[in-house]
Amino acid sequence: YATVGAGVTRNSLNEALRHTGMQFVVDPGADASIGGMVACGASGTTATKYGTMRENILGLECILPDGSVARCGTKALKSSAGYDLTSLMTGSEGTLGIITQVTVKLQPIPSFVVSAVCAFDDLHDAAAAVATLKLCGVDAARCELLDKTSVNAFNQYVASHKDSVGDAEIMDEKPTLFLEFHGGS
Repeated sequence: YATVGAGVTRNSLNEALRHTGMQFVVDPGADASIGGMVACGASGTTATKYGTMRENILGLECILPDGSVARCGTKALKSSAGYDLTSLMTGSEGTLGIITQVTVKLQPIPSFVVSAVCAFDDLHDAAAAVATLKLCGVDAARCELLDKTSVNAFNQYVASHKDSVGDAEIMDEKPTLFLEFHGGS
């Protein structure tokens, strides 16, 4: 675990951790602050394997509306003592208190990462493929689906920003799954 101030960003935390072999895995797709990620109950493409922000917080400190400091949660991975105030604060958007410190779970950096891009004729087939992966016990670390409209928007952006998108290519305008798999061997 790591205990950080609410303003620490996801990328700066992972940069500080990189020599430890551990990482913070919730990835909402932006370099968000950890406190902001708690406040909005962030998730992202890694939620399929590692869970959302709610599952990756061990404890937090917050300032309540009356000015008192509340500390909730525990560094133990499992606890059933008392109310789950940590989960109550997660996703409360600052309405119950202002988050000032967060203790987050860390995961080992995988030894191997493999990714796949799979296009399908329709959304049903793409959804069925994800369901089949889950039923067969295939543990995807990331899973993201773009429908035809999203792929079209991506293609329009690439076509109009050729100087700034590097080697991005126009995609077939079909429902497309982006998958990533992590492993130790």
